[in-house]
Amino acid sequence: MSQAPIPSNEQQRLAALHALELLDTPAEAMFDHITALAAQICETPIALISLVDAQRQWFKSRVGLDAEQTARELAFCAHAVHADALLEVGNALDDARFRDNPLVTSDPSIRFYAGMPLHDGQGLALGTLCVIDRRPRQLDEHQRQQLRHLAQLTGELFELRLQARRQAEQSAMHQAMLDNAGSAVLVLDPQGRVQRSNPEARQLLGYSAEALNEQHLSQLLEEPGQFERLCLACARGPQSAEGRLRPRHGQSLPVRLNLSPIRAEGQALQGYLLVANDLSQRDEARQRLQRIAAQLPGMVYQYLLRADGSSCFPYSSAGIRDIYGCTPEEVCQDAASAFARLHPEDIAPVREAIADSAQRLATWHQEYRVLHPERGLIWVEGRAAPQRLPGGEVLWHGFISDISERKRGEQLQNEFVSTVSHELRTPLTAIAGSLGLINGGALGAVPENMQQMLEIAQSNSQRLRHLIDDLLDMDKLVAGKMRFDLQPLALRPLLQQALHDNQPYAERQQVRLQLLAGSDCQVLADAKRVEQVLANLLANAAKFSSPGQPVELSAAPRDGWVRISVRDQGLGIPTSFKPRIFSKFAQADAGDTRQQGGTGLGLAISKELIERMGGRIGFDSQEGQGSTFWFELPLAGGQS
Repeated sequence: MSQAPIPSNEQQRLAALHALELLDTPAEAMFDHITALAAQICETPIALISLVDAQRQWFKSRVGLDAEQTARELAFCAHAVHADALLEVGNALDDARFRDNPLVTSDPSIRFYAGMPLHDGQGLALGTLCVIDRRPRQLDEHQRQQLRHLAQLTGELFELRLQARRQAEQSAMHQAMLDNAGSAVLVLDPQGRVQRSNPEARQLLGYSAEALNEQHLSQLLEEPGQFERLCLACARGPQSAEGRLRPRHGQSLPVRLNLSPIRAEGQALQGYLLVANDLSQRDEARQRLQRIAAQLPGMVYQYLLRADGSSCFPYSSAGIRDIYGCTPEEVCQDAASAFARLHPEDIAPVREAIADSAQRLATWHQEYRVLHPERGLIWVEGRAAPQRLPGGEVLWHGFISDISERKRGEQLQNEFVSTVSHELRTPLTAIAGSLGLINGGALGAVPENMQQMLEIAQSNSQRLRHLIDDLLDMDKLVAGKMRFDLQPLALRPLLQQALHDNQPYAERQQVRLQLLAGSDCQVLADAKRVEQVLANLLANAAKFSSPGQPVELSAAPRDGWVRISVRDQGLGIPTSFKPRIFSKFAQADAGDTRQQGGTGLGLAISKELIERMGGRIGFDSQEGQGSTFWFELPLAGGQS
């Protein structure tokens, strides 16, 4: 007995055999019909569909044989697979390869064998369709031809069986996806008739599976012709639209419809897949929001800035009428009608603030004027948080409120302060001058018992004059009447002059002013206003420092700016007071702070001055560890 050689493509052949998922599977009628037909045509008692594995031959179908498999080294079929051609053995006892094979010398006593290789779709021989007899014989040409046809059919059935299994698996997976989808899903034929549905769709529409399969989508949609329009648009790809579905009982439901064509590549349209999302909760939430927004003063809104620069208000409450004199419908696609109501001087600042918020994704906050068609000029304040969308668009969520009353109150307050300050300044100057002359001895020696009282009067008149000066400065800043002469200035001499001018006050507080070493540079600023800011910061630092402690003044250029810092060793700023540190008339409530006096305007004026010169101002402070107030000015001449 000789064992069949191993085919040269053995690894590829075995991989293809296992990929068909045939080995060790139950009997199947379609293969049993083939073996029965082969035995009948060839007039043999035994017919087999044999698959040759690495160690065995296993019979997928068998007629006239009880064994399910044999060892590969005994298999006649292994020789046919190696030869990859019809193998016909007339008498095994006369063939040296098989005469001593146990399958010949004992049961089933093979004498005649004819095996035709079985191929997969790639032409690989996986096994044979064979017929066996217990007596010597030969096949006629007709039988050989029929055996070839049956073997070819068997190979095709292998492929079809695998495709059917894959399709069944996909169908089961698709059904599982349908059954577990969070949305209503319908599978439609090309005419829109429901073929399959998932439980979500049946629950939404109130139909059983059988009843729903009789429905046509055009009958389920409330809007006439909507399905036909979506089908036409599907020629360009999946379509989405809002509509209303008619359930079996009850009112129609708002839904988001997503319709996709079902078409295999190169094949005709097989139908459509419809996904419907119930929008009832969204509509209810929108109605609740509208009811809540209607009770709020002003306007609640969403503002969308598109990638092409156009904009709209996708949502705006009814309060938009009070702010812009528009309706929500007028601005839902285009915000132009709202922008047309802005005061001409405020259009550019509002757009710049929106662009800056979009770029930095920082909160938008703006006060501006609106020319309301019914109410005339009003002041409004807007605040919104931006959100960048996947397509590059930016969506803000916020509110706008009418602050006209607040602005009128501020204007009255400013006018009152300005009027009072101007009216007080002239008599106060005369009083302060007269007290100065008296204390200076211009009218003769001051009696000792009057000297202390006169000095107190002169000191308080000077404090009152400083207050009036601060009030007038703030009045000019608010009214925009303060002029700035921005020029390139050498910074180091400015700092040295500020230290010199404020040294007397520091000495009275028993505090040392120090200018730290640093390189000189030029800033673009107004010298007088820089000196005013430095005087405020140095005076505050000296005022709140303990005797003997230093106050440090320093400057450090960085990235086109220079930061000027004033650092003290005082008690620091209470956390609760930090948000109000630059507000007008703001003073911390600590007892030692109140004892130091002051108008509460110095830092507010400093902030306005620095920002009017194009700079920035801020502070760093921790309670018990002192404070550092700083401001930044642009370097002149492109320095860095």
